[in-house]
Amino acid sequence: MKRVLAILMLTSTVFVMTACGGVSSTGTADSAAVTEGSAETPENVDASTKSVDADAKEIASSETEKTADGATAQADDKKDDDKALTSSTDSKDTAAKDSDAANVEDKTVASDSKTDGAADKTATGTEDKKDATSEDAKDAAEDEKEVDLSEVNMFDETQTMYVKSAVNVRKGPTTEYGIVGSAKAGDEIKVLGQYGKAGWYYIEYKKDKAFVSNKFLLKTKEEYDAYQVQLAAKTQQAQETAAQAAAQQAAAQQQAQQAAAQQQAQQAAAQQQAQQAAAQQQTQQPAAQPAPAPAIAGTLFIGDSRCVQMKALVGQSSWICENSKGYEWLVSTALERADRIIGKGTRVVICLGVNDTENVEKYATTINQKAAEWAAKGAKTYYVSVNPVSENPYRTEDEVVYFNSRMPGLLSGVTWIDTHTSLVNNGYQLVDGLHYNDATNINIYNMILSQLK
Repeated sequence: MKRVLAILMLTSTVFVMTACGGVSSTGTADSAAVTEGSAETPENVDASTKSVDADAKEIASSETEKTADGATAQADDKKDDDKALTSSTDSKDTAAKDSDAANVEDKTVASDSKTDGAADKTATGTEDKKDATSEDAKDAAEDEKEVDLSEVNMFDETQTMYVKSAVNVRKGPTTEYGIVGSAKAGDEIKVLGQYGKAGWYYIEYKKDKAFVSNKFLLKTKEEYDAYQVQLAAKTQQAQETAAQAAAQQAAAQQQAQQAAAQQQAQQAAAQQQAQQAAAQQQTQQPAAQPAPAPAIAGTLFIGDSRCVQMKALVGQSSWICENSKGYEWLVSTALERADRIIGKGTRVVICLGVNDTENVEKYATTINQKAAEWAAKGAKTYYVSVNPVSENPYRTEDEVVYFNSRMPGLLSGVTWIDTHTSLVNNGYQLVDGLHYNDATNINIYNMILSQLK
C-alpha cells in the first residue's frame, strides 16, 4: 500500500512539472523536443498528460496486483520499501515495526491489504489464538522436516501389502519417530515407496502418509497365508514342547515323591524291624536263670550236643549223648548202649535230628521199632522236637519246621514232646544260631520232665 502511495505522488509531480513546461520524467528525449522550438500546445500538453496518467495507472495497477497476490513478501523487501518512502510513512508504520511478534506482523500485513488500522485491530484481538496456531504449525513443519522424503524410492504403482503381525505406524522411518497409529495382523496396507534401498515402507494411513517397518509387511496374500500356517505350526510345536516339558516335570516330581515315600517306608520298616528284633530279644531272654526241676528216676536222655549242654547244667538222670551226632551214630552206637540199661520203668527221651533233618523217616522207623522192644521191657519212649535255630552254617529254621511237621505223624507207640512251639511262644536265646544259653537249656530240660508220665 505504501508503495502505491509513493508511485501516485511521483506521478502527480511529473504531471505538474510537465504542465509548467519543466523537465519531464521522459528524460533527454523530452528536453530535446522543447529546445527545437516546438511550442507545446494545449493538445500536446493534454497528450503528454494522458500518456503520463496512463503510465501511472498501469504502474499503480501492477503494484496493486503485486500487493494483493504477494502480501507475504519477504521482510527484507518490505524494509527496503520503507526506507525509500521514509518521507511518506506515518505513525501507523512505526507501530507496525514495533510489533512484538514477527510472524504476527507478516500475517497482519498479508491480511491488511486495505488499511493498516484494520490490520492492527485484527492482530490485537486475535494475538493469543494465532500464537497457538503458529506454534502447532511450526511443530508440524519441524516434524515434516525431520524426514528427508527425497530418500524415499517411490513405486511406479501403489502396492498392496499385508501385515504379518501387529506393528506401530510412525511419523518417520525409525522407532525414534512418534507413533501415529497401529496395524494388526492381516490388515491390507497401501505402500507408496520404500525409504532407502531396503528400509521402512512409505504408506497411506488414514488419508495421510506415514512409515511402517518393512519387517512386518508381506508382499502378497499367499506369503501372508503361508506365514500364518508356519506361525500356527510353530505355535502348536511350542505348545506341545511346553506340554511335554510340563509332563516330564510332573513325572519327575511324581517319581521324586514316590522315591521319597519309598524311602520313608523303608526307614519305617527298618525301624519297625529293629523294634521287633529288640522286643523279640527281650522276649527270648529270660528274666532270670531258672533252677532245674527235680530229676525223675529211670530217665534216659539220648541225644546230640544239645543234650551235652543240658547234662552239664543239671548233672542228674542218665545220658547217652555226644556232640554233632545224628542217625548213623544212633543205630551204630547209642541204641546198643541203651539196650543194656533200659528196663521196667525207664523213660527213654530221644533228642536227635538237628544235624540231619533229612533223615526224618529213618528216625521214625527205627524209633518205632525200638519203642516196641522197650515197651516189652516195661519202658516208655518219648521223642523231643528239634528246637528253633537262627542263622548258622548247618541248619535253617525252615528245615527244622519241616522235620517237626513230619515226625508226629510218622511215630507209633512214641509220645511227641513239642518244646519248639513253647520256646517260640515263651522266648529263648541262642548263642551261635544253633545252641542256647544256660537259662534256655534249663527251661528245655524242665519242659521235658513236665511231659514225662
